[in-house]
Amino acid sequence: MSNGTGRSRSALSTYGLPLLITASTLVVAAAGVLAAPLSPDSAVAAVFPPWWQREQAAAAVAVAGGLIVREGINGTIVVVRPTGPLLAERLREQGALLIVDPIAASGCLTLLAPAQSS
Repeated sequence: MSNGTGRSRSALSTYGLPLLITASTLVVAAAGVLAAPLSPDSAVAAVFPPWWQREQAAAAVAVAGGLIVREGINGTIVVVRPTGPLLAERLREQGALLIVDPIAASGCLTLLAPAQSS
């Protein structure tokens, strides 16, 4: 395949990155749908951008009207209890990338503890 300058480019270099981005987006979207909270008045796990600091995530939860029940490994994944209606929507407005059932996100909340010897 020629790119107009006499150099040939492979299909992988032309379409690889867009396909990877599309596939990644679909995986994240599917995970969000499958792990959606069951009840609008139940606790949720909010996933904030990984480049945020713990304080930014906590401030976003406070502005959204939620109470942090538990933090994840880096503080940008938090389990939040609602203090009013529409918590998930308010968390998204404050920057949450994903809102999921806290049970579905439990693997992201803690590091594995070392095995205890008996």
